[in-house]
Amino acid sequence: MSGFLLTAAETETPVAAAGATDMLLVTLLVALPLAGFALTALLGRRLYTKAWVIAVPVMIVTWLIGLYVIAQALGGAYGEEGLHFTLYRWIPAGDFTVDAGFLVDGLTAALLIVVTTVGMLVHVYSIGYMAHEPGRWRFFAYLNLFMFSMLLLVLADNFLVLFAAWELVGLCSYLLIGYWYKRRSAALAAKKAFIVNRVGDVGFGLGIMAIWTTVGTLNFHEVFEALPEAGLEPWMITGIALLLFAGAVGKSAQFPLHVWLPDAMEGPTPVSALIHAATMVNAGVYLVARTSPIFAQSPFAMLVVASIGIFTAILAASIAMTQTDIKRVLAYSTLSQLGYMFAALGVGAYFAAIFHLMTHGFFKGLLFLGSGSVIHAVHEEQDMNRMGGLWRKIPITHITMLIGSIAISGIPFFAGFFSKDEILGESFKLGFGWVWFIGVVVAVMTAFYMFRLMGKTFYGPSHVDPHVADKIHESPPTMTIPLILLAIPSMFLGVAIGWPPEGGLIHQWLGPVFHEAEELLGHELEPYAIFGIDGFLLGASVAVAIVGMVMAWRYFGFRVPLLGAEVQPRARRVEVLTERFRGWYDASFHKWWFDDLNHLLFVRIGGAVAAALWWFDVNIVDGAVNGVARLTQGTGREIRQIQTGRVQNYALGIAIGLLVVAVSYLVVTPR
Repeated sequence: MSGFLLTAAETETPVAAAGATDMLLVTLLVALPLAGFALTALLGRRLYTKAWVIAVPVMIVTWLIGLYVIAQALGGAYGEEGLHFTLYRWIPAGDFTVDAGFLVDGLTAALLIVVTTVGMLVHVYSIGYMAHEPGRWRFFAYLNLFMFSMLLLVLADNFLVLFAAWELVGLCSYLLIGYWYKRRSAALAAKKAFIVNRVGDVGFGLGIMAIWTTVGTLNFHEVFEALPEAGLEPWMITGIALLLFAGAVGKSAQFPLHVWLPDAMEGPTPVSALIHAATMVNAGVYLVARTSPIFAQSPFAMLVVASIGIFTAILAASIAMTQTDIKRVLAYSTLSQLGYMFAALGVGAYFAAIFHLMTHGFFKGLLFLGSGSVIHAVHEEQDMNRMGGLWRKIPITHITMLIGSIAISGIPFFAGFFSKDEILGESFKLGFGWVWFIGVVVAVMTAFYMFRLMGKTFYGPSHVDPHVADKIHESPPTMTIPLILLAIPSMFLGVAIGWPPEGGLIHQWLGPVFHEAEELLGHELEPYAIFGIDGFLLGASVAVAIVGMVMAWRYFGFRVPLLGAEVQPRARRVEVLTERFRGWYDASFHKWWFDDLNHLLFVRIGGAVAAALWWFDVNIVDGAVNGVARLTQGTGREIRQIQTGRVQNYALGIAIGLLVVAVSYLVVTPR
């Protein structure tokens, strides 16, 4: 084993207790899903209805191993620097050497909690959701490949390994979004996601190159230690940070590369929950958090991160308020919540950003899986205008989605309340009042569109197709049990790791990770005071959430089971309000025409320019080259006619040539 997993001393692990067993288990975190992918891809077709029997047990075992690694990392067994070891020398090319190595610290462990738990539950959920899909063996193989890629991304200890995992995650996203590849919409959505992500990844790749040429290493710790001593100009640090941020913008679907995520809802709902709510889209947040010592050296880059984040938050929330597709509402909600996280990273509230990443992963995974249960119940219908009155028929789905909606709205004392309040509070206290104000507006909008979703889906009169209404029933246990299990952290995770504010477990776990960045920023916050400014900010965030809920109740009429009263939908009020703000409504409903703008710029105009360049290349460039070739061939063909092989002809040619030379001489030579 020593030839494969180097000892703790050889890999600079600061804790001797972190021996080969821990390294082997960390390696198994990525090896097991990869093996599951290979076996399912090879044998899955033969397993027919039991295509999941390899992929799901593999993920359960991976989750159990992950729990042990998480407990070790957060319990201090790996020290403040974390467990860091090398598997093998990946690229030995003179001065350019890259090791395939892993790093497990507090930030890694926080991500592992979300990735392994949500990933395992999505695998279980997919047993029921994909039960009638003929090609489900492909689906489970892709899921395992995605988990391998995502775990490799989180565990990587250098930029190049992270980039390789980054691209593998993008490939898995393409495969899973386009799982129903015979649908044109799914195929186009997969292609769109892949291309848009490549735009951001170009910047990420250039950022990695800039890091190598600047400090001569790609290892995280070595880069963070070397950059401050490299004597770089401020613009160079800013350039590196913004190039890295470009990759994060693409992967986490921030403006202006946000357009791919809503279309990605064309994939199966478990894909939406796993990739586009709880794990893959968090990769950009993780990247900026991991490279916080770089961003902390550039105030301008931090400002850009905060601006892009909070703008995306309010932009996506404004679109979610009018959408009728249940999954698209949640997709834009994801964009908005990711914007919150980037805004927190931009103002230097690192703990709050990762705290919200964790809580959001659970309640958004719950909401997406819940939407899948709703869609399953109403026979693949996704339009909320054709739902309503479902709370009686699918009570487990209703209760769990209600919990998720309360959590994301920031209602005390659910998970989202603690993490969102910390983002808003720290933004205000760190001097970013504009981020706080926009964040409060987004909080109102979030509560409104989430309870609009609940009202149109579960309450009020039923608009379900009469042919389907009598067949509606609760989903099987393989789908409802993951919902129940995700509802638990959606309720209690916030208080479990976030209380007391600024001193909870999340701060203890991540303190060593963000210590360097916080020193560079020099942020000093006053102690949390519930009867001071903190209490006011907390009360404001709760108040606006309640306002959003009440507005949704007013316009979309919930049924109130405890009161036994039926509150009819205020259809007329909705119509009046829509007409009053028709311009704003149309802009929101049409997603502020970003898709149309992209189609105009990159499909029509870009296509026309590409066609013109193609014509120029074929007719001018290739035409000139081919014309010279044709002229040469024609000339050679004609000259070949004089090659008769007869001596007398050649002698005549020589004589004529001599005569021409003599005459030319006599004519040209002056007398």
